[in-house]
Amino acid sequence: MEKNCFKSKIWVSVIALLVATPIFVVAFSWALPEHELWAHFSENILSDLISSTLILLLGVGVGVTLLGTVLAYLVVMVEFPGRKWLEWALFLPFAIPAYVLAFVYLGVFDYSGYAQTWMREDLGLPGFDIRAGSWAIILTFVLVFYPYVYMMTRASFKRQKINMIEAGRLLGASPLRVFFKISLPLARPAAAAGLLVTLMETLADFGVVSLFNYDTFTTAIYSAWGDFRSIEVAAQLASLLVLSAFFLIYFEKKARGQAKYYSADVSNIKPYQAVGIIGWIISLFVFGVFMLSFAMPMLQLIIWGWSSVADEWSAKYFDLITSTSILTITAALITVMLATILALPGRCKQASIWLKSVIRLATLGYALPGSVMAVGLLYGINQVSVLNIYFGGESINHLIFGSIALLLFAYVSRFMAIAYSSIEASAQQIKPVFTQSARLLGATRLRLIWQVYLPMMTPGILAGGLLVAVDVMKELPATYLLRPFGWDTLAIQVYELSAEGLYERAAVPALIMVIFGALLMSVFQTLDKKSSRTT
Repeated sequence: MEKNCFKSKIWVSVIALLVATPIFVVAFSWALPEHELWAHFSENILSDLISSTLILLLGVGVGVTLLGTVLAYLVVMVEFPGRKWLEWALFLPFAIPAYVLAFVYLGVFDYSGYAQTWMREDLGLPGFDIRAGSWAIILTFVLVFYPYVYMMTRASFKRQKINMIEAGRLLGASPLRVFFKISLPLARPAAAAGLLVTLMETLADFGVVSLFNYDTFTTAIYSAWGDFRSIEVAAQLASLLVLSAFFLIYFEKKARGQAKYYSADVSNIKPYQAVGIIGWIISLFVFGVFMLSFAMPMLQLIIWGWSSVADEWSAKYFDLITSTSILTITAALITVMLATILALPGRCKQASIWLKSVIRLATLGYALPGSVMAVGLLYGINQVSVLNIYFGGESINHLIFGSIALLLFAYVSRFMAIAYSSIEASAQQIKPVFTQSARLLGATRLRLIWQVYLPMMTPGILAGGLLVAVDVMKELPATYLLRPFGWDTLAIQVYELSAEGLYERAAVPALIMVIFGALLMSVFQTLDKKSSRTT
């Protein structure tokens, strides 16, 4: 059995290092730098990129932390009108890609949009440029990403120790004092984890910043590759994003500190009763967030889609749905298969430090933008071509650039962490007695995997596959840089139409994406509930 474990560890190491290849390649870009063009970028553009990115991260970080934490505390600890359904409704922005919300707000609040036209013609107020400054883009990110902090802090508030909260109440502390002195410090690890995910998503975004004409590292990476055709500079810029991502991970660990989650449940605590006008103010506030982040954008998409679907719908949408489905299903299947292989050796008695390290490396992709993964692969293939030409061969760029295989590779590297975390969680629930019983009955390792591990890991495998599918469907930067010529997806169609200001036409593919995403998330929630009941 130990021999089989050893073989498994070898395979895991190979797969993990292969998945992490884009990270190594991006880091290697500094060994062969592009001096002239990089000098231009560093002297004229780099300082502006750093300042604009820092402003964006700071604004979004403060916004999502405040909004997500306050909403989570209100729905858990305070009783107000509509609390039950609003607690569920606040999760719905997960179904809308960030760039979809961005073009909806641009269509409504741009100078020629409904809102500003009404302000100028009926109220006599001056117009404004929604793209000027950073306030509009920060607000858009806050509305679309607050659910990450909300989801995690809500779970933390539900797990906090009852006696500590009750003691605060008995001592006469007001709800605000209990929140700041007891509940909020205990929820710090969850808030830090949600903030990390939010900042990673903000750092990785391409669609929103591009639509708002806001320069960040992701737009600069695309410009270096698309406009200047310099994969070297693109890789060097991508390496700075990698450093930024690692800094955010370090920051999250520091912010989390030594605090720990608590297993107790506050469901038996009677929430604070917000009576009278206070209760309705809280309800209006929570409902307003739901309206701005989901209901209003969805209503606008439906209005635009209804008015344009008759003229816009054609056979090409069947091609878009087909191409999106092929990429989504294939990427999800490959990712969960490899993630399962990575998770299985953990069932061996001795998991070496090396094994844990390479698995950790393989799951770092989710902390990196899709543009980094894309550039890492493009740069790596380009260097292989350079070496091949040096030794008398031919360039292989034309064989691999713009291939489906390369795009799938980027998806697997980017979203491996999602599938692995879900599958590993299922694997950890397998009791050792099942393994011991199977070994006593003489079961081989292959039979043990097939008849014991895989059936019991099925909920985690399915859940991981669904989550990967949702993210692949919404992924924009990697798809935009690596897609084959003429191979469009729903995400690409939404971005290109909205970038041209054709918001009504963009609403049709956007609605299709939201519907598919909502269906996949519904299936995921069903599987998650069944898994929880089984556990």
